[in-house]
Amino acid sequence: MQIIDGLIEPDLADHCRQWLLSQNLVFGWKAHTNAPGVFWHRNFVLPGTHNHHYDPGAWQPECTFDAFVAHGGPLALVAMRVKERFFPQAEITRLWVNVQAFGDEASLHRDFPPEFRDTARSVIWYPVAEWHPDWGGDFVLLNDLGEIEAAALVKPNRIVQINGCLNHAARPISRYCNALRIAVAFGAEVAE
Repeated sequence: MQIIDGLIEPDLADHCRQWLLSQNLVFGWKAHTNAPGVFWHRNFVLPGTHNHHYDPGAWQPECTFDAFVAHGGPLALVAMRVKERFFPQAEITRLWVNVQAFGDEASLHRDFPPEFRDTARSVIWYPVAEWHPDWGGDFVLLNDLGEIEAAALVKPNRIVQINGCLNHAARPISRYCNALRIAVAFGAEVAE
């Protein structure tokens, strides 16, 4: 796990957060088919032309990274910065947002099937305005034995990079939290 704070300019992060919350999000999304909890979600890039897009029902062939960036907007600017920093030689093949409040649950899941372990990477960005450690929602990453290998607090404008084949999750949010936990995820396969 790699953690980077402040990669995105604060003004762009604020603009992007407002833009994300103005989008049509789908409530009832699950981290995986059998997950007990649901949350708000929207795919922005999911063309279904890559082997790791293992849920044909979710594919949206017109939702390529190039089409998303060509459309413009604050998330497109962020996506280009993420690509330059983390995936300069790779194509971003997934880009989505998950939004949770107290009571919304995300289960342990993988962003890519295990067979892509050597190449799959996920970058998670938190464009939240504020977040207190007592609010929960921490990010946890499990190792192959099912134990917590690493964890990261949610913080405004924080980025976390992981192997997207490892199980991970957002932990539950405290009932004392009065904010939305916004997480934007970028996925790609990189050459080792």
